[in-house]
Amino acid sequence: MRNKERRIIEKYSKDYLFYTSKDTQRILGSIISKIRIERFDERKKKWEKKDWVYDASSDFVKNPSLIFGKFIPESLVDGEEKENKDKYLYLVIKEFERIKNDYVPTLLKRIKKTIKEDFEKNGFVIQDFSLALSWRLVIGLGASHPQETSMTLHHIYGIPYIPGSAIKGVTRHWAVLRFAEELAKKNNLGIEKAIEEVSKKLENGDESLSLFLDTISFQDLIKIFGTQKEEGKVIFFDAYPDENIELKIDIMNPHYPDYYGGDKPPTDWQNPVPIKFLTIEKTKFQFYLASRDKDLLTKAENLLKDALKNFGIGAKTSLGYGVFEEV
Repeated sequence: MRNKERRIIEKYSKDYLFYTSKDTQRILGSIISKIRIERFDERKKKWEKKDWVYDASSDFVKNPSLIFGKFIPESLVDGEEKENKDKYLYLVIKEFERIKNDYVPTLLKRIKKTIKEDFEKNGFVIQDFSLALSWRLVIGLGASHPQETSMTLHHIYGIPYIPGSAIKGVTRHWAVLRFAEELAKKNNLGIEKAIEEVSKKLENGDESLSLFLDTISFQDLIKIFGTQKEEGKVIFFDAYPDENIELKIDIMNPHYPDYYGGDKPPTDWQNPVPIKFLTIEKTKFQFYLASRDKDLLTKAENLLKDALKNFGIGAKTSLGYGVFEEV
């Protein structure tokens, strides 16, 4: 580093505080308290603790993503039967409810305007459309998180969103499946062998496959998604909720916890251990694509819509999560 650059950094860094994850956790712990919920027992003629909730200071807006990712709930104390993970998730939802009606609509309008104006100025054609969740969606469930199950929340804005990489990935996966079906029928192949061949040729940019899916050729796929050596000609943007955003707590119930933990075989006498996790329910999302080739853009849009409506995106798609429908 040059001396001039070092002096600039030293000059301006004095005006800022830099926090570690431990610092952030400590600060969140100082503004989030545990509130007792009591009820008067008529028989005993006294107030008794029935439950408790987390409550955060209402003096200022807090980023739900920061609470979700950095605030680690305290351990249970003696006499408390209920786990505290659901209470921690309710706190995340509560803080999100505080910002979603005032702050979020303005933010989403700004994002939409920025995408359209910036890319159209540079010669891109923008295609956007809305689809609504048929039921629930969970993105990033398996990501690293202190509470076992995660959810993708924007680290700056604090809102749920679908990363562009996930959107491009599921569209590509859906296209491979559809073209593999065509190849399997044409060459009398098993579906697994067909998927392997289509994936390999797409990855390497091999245009030797003479396959069509409606008006989309295999060569179109190579142009849309790119190869190991060349980037694709269509940009898949992050998708953001378009209207009212509903965060809900869902539950999965592993029936053989000791088996999944690798300790014992699956037996009927093991008790299910409920695992709570965040989901998005019945929410409309706005999707954006961009390309300098309008024909490719239309084909990419059709593939994406088919993937979202027939395959789904995110975790637990086999159970109906992540599937969209026309608005």
